[in-house]
Amino acid sequence: MEESLKVGVCLFCPKHIKKYHSSPIEKNGKFWMVTKNDYPYEGTKHHYLFIYRKHIDSLAKITTEGMKEFLVHLKWLEKKFKIQGGSILMRFGDSNRTSATITHLHAHLIVGGKGPNRDRISTFVGYKK
Repeated sequence: MEESLKVGVCLFCPKHIKKYHSSPIEKNGKFWMVTKNDYPYEGTKHHYLFIYRKHIDSLAKITTEGMKEFLVHLKWLEKKFKIQGGSILMRFGDSNRTSATITHLHAHLIVGGKGPNRDRISTFVGYKK
């Protein structure tokens, strides 16, 4: 990740992802790529990334067809792993507001264990006002 930032390329763009992301693309659609997160949050059972194929940074730029495909991919993983509960996190826009490392639009599917007697999975989602 640091290397891609130094050379000024987006590691999530399709032409760079194989060089900077070690996990294979498990599902490749017209709009989204699905892959395991190379840096899963501590304590996750499953942590997948949904990376928009076109370099965009705004929800307004996702097409209706793109959102439909996103749901198809989510349902595919839910069925594949028999997920009984999880979280979806999508950062967009100015990374100075979202604490994202990469501005290329992407979403996380995060699945942990069963609670409430376990530690919680946590991550930054932005900054206080």
